Amino acid sequence: MIIPYLREDLEIFRGNSREDGSPAWLLYDALRNKYFTLGLTAFRLIKNWKAGEDIKTFEKKINQDGIEANSEEIESFVNFLQLNNLIVQPRGQSTNLLLQQKNAQKKNWLYFLIHSYLFFKIPLIKPDEWLGRTLKYVRAFGSKKYRNIIYILGFIGIFLVIQQFETFLNTFMYFFSFKGLMLYLVTLIFVKSLHELGHGYIAKYFGCRVSSIGIAFLVFFPFLYTDTTDAWRLRNHRERLIINFAGILTELHLALIATFLWAILPDGGFKSVAFFIATTSWISSLAINVSPFMRFDGYYVFADWLKAENLQPRSFALARWQLREILFGLNHSPPEELNPSRRWTFIIYAWFTWIYRFFIFLGIAFLVYHLAFKVLGILLFVIEIYWFILKPIINEIKHWSNLRSEIKLNKETKRLYLILTILILGLLLPWKSSLKLPAVYVSEQYSKIYSPYPAQVKEIFVNKDEIVTKGQELIKLYSPELDLNIRSIRRKIQLTKTKIKGLSRSAGNLDQYMTLQQSLLALQAELDGLNKIHSKFLIKSPVDGRIKNFANLSINQWVSNLDELMGIVKYGTGSVVGFVKESEIERFKIKEHAVFIPFDGQHSKVKLISQNLDLSAISVLPYLALSSNYGGPIATRAFVSGEYENRPETAHYQATFQLVNKVSSIEWQLPGYVHVDGYRYSPFFKFIKNIFSLLIRESNI
Repeated sequence: MIIPYLREDLEIFRGNSREDGSPAWLLYDALRNKYFTLGLTAFRLIKNWKAGEDIKTFEKKINQDGIEANSEEIESFVNFLQLNNLIVQPRGQSTNLLLQQKNAQKKNWLYFLIHSYLFFKIPLIKPDEWLGRTLKYVRAFGSKKYRNIIYILGFIGIFLVIQQFETFLNTFMYFFSFKGLMLYLVTLIFVKSLHELGHGYIAKYFGCRVSSIGIAFLVFFPFLYTDTTDAWRLRNHRERLIINFAGILTELHLALIATFLWAILPDGGFKSVAFFIATTSWISSLAINVSPFMRFDGYYVFADWLKAENLQPRSFALARWQLREILFGLNHSPPEELNPSRRWTFIIYAWFTWIYRFFIFLGIAFLVYHLAFKVLGILLFVIEIYWFILKPIINEIKHWSNLRSEIKLNKETKRLYLILTILILGLLLPWKSSLKLPAVYVSEQYSKIYSPYPAQVKEIFVNKDEIVTKGQELIKLYSPELDLNIRSIRRKIQLTKTKIKGLSRSAGNLDQYMTLQQSLLALQAELDGLNKIHSKFLIKSPVDGRIKNFANLSINQWVSNLDELMGIVKYGTGSVVGFVKESEIERFKIKEHAVFIPFDGQHSKVKLISQNLDLSAISVLPYLALSSNYGGPIATRAFVSGEYENRPETAHYQATFQLVNKVSSIEWQLPGYVHVDGYRYSPFFKFIKNIFSLLIRESNI
């Protein structure tokens, strides 16, 4: 093998020391704006490079110069240079090699389409020259004095916002509309532009070249990026860390200034602008960019803080190795040798990243599904779930399959088989039987007391929680308006009777006579009705019981005929009413023992027996305590067809339960849960059934 010629445009820089303290150099390919890290041996090979010589001759010469490298290591390094197109290929061979590389990277159209859909970049501008010209104008914003002023103003702003936090929160909810979202989108573009300029200016300040600023798409969700690859030139670790942190720092400074302005500005357009910038900057910085689990600013800051190059690939490799050791006890060497504390830092970071990404990608998949039309949404959802969640799992299982000859029966595999057996049995066997139903304990009888007519309280004969008997006087009411109406109608009746007596029964007066008779009957009926209402002004107890929900009544207070004055609870054995979801109807049993557990934690459990299950779903939830609009467990819609109702979002069926023993401590209605055994089922088969039901429903089959 002949030592090839290196490309003349390559540059070598002294880099930062490696994690083990050994020196490192950077090989820079200007054509691709790409850096390669070289160790001491690789650097010495390039320093003593003799192109055109035979590899054996080259090996002898460098060995004589004290460089310990055999022909295999030299050949491996040459292959590295060749694969990355860092050498000058002989005439004719370069074309063939490039064609081979192109064909190796060639993907079929479907794979290419999927990969392009999941992630692609579009460079927009080359800002390096412009950043260099304008750097002098923004240099002051990075001074310590300026930063201290921002921190002081930001602290004052946060303190003022805390004092009026409810107003701040209400403002946020007010702008949570289509128009508000559009304004947030415009603000987000503005904030993110400043974010990327922050990276660019800091990189330029430290003498780095900013090759491009553009937009990248992750599953069609756009975000800006700045290419600061040139930061690899910097040997000062702190400078690289500042470049990576510059975008977050820019947004935080912007958020602090906007928060202060919102707190001191009067209501108007400028205050709204400050609010948009503040909320957008806080959310974008803290919720998105700070996270080290995605390859945003937080990741690069975390990697630089650990002084770890290629943090995620190395962490993932170590995490997979550790997982195999835990499961199979293979006793393989780790992918790289690190001290135990640093190794576990990488492994734990990788595991947390997997968990974080699982939920992030699952959420993105559901979002894409809902944003696209049905067929495309299902297709993109499946692609996303497969590519980001299932594919890494399948690849790892394939690797386990390749290692099956090395997997022996040991304590790790015994433990694995035991756990798998328990999981499989737990998933497949029908062991789960309990049902947890939202329910309400209802006393035997509850009577609501209303005024029969808008009236004034004249006398009150009872107090709250007083025990009363049936027929006992409760409240005496008085209505001047009703008395006036009664007197007026009586006068009209007397006048009508007088007119009737004065008429002769001759044929000429018969029509008038009949009209007066009809008027008299109507007046008499109206008087009877008013007298009936008047007789109810002395309100008496309809049942034996205890006074509850007693309104704060006082003498001479006016009350409406729509307001409940009090309630009377008649205690007895009572009953419990529960609500069964449609998916749980098949598992509900009649004549089954159950337990009612109240929400309040003050009353003890109540033993029950299931008595009945209605076969038709309820249209309106009759108990407000169970409605989600009032903090209950059943999701309901409060506003339906222009009227306020509590209509369940999903079908629920009413079940009644009989009390085993009499309970006298529970009063009127008490919400809680009923725990009752139902027909057993397998969680796995139920999950599969729900998946098929979802697919059938969403595909409109």
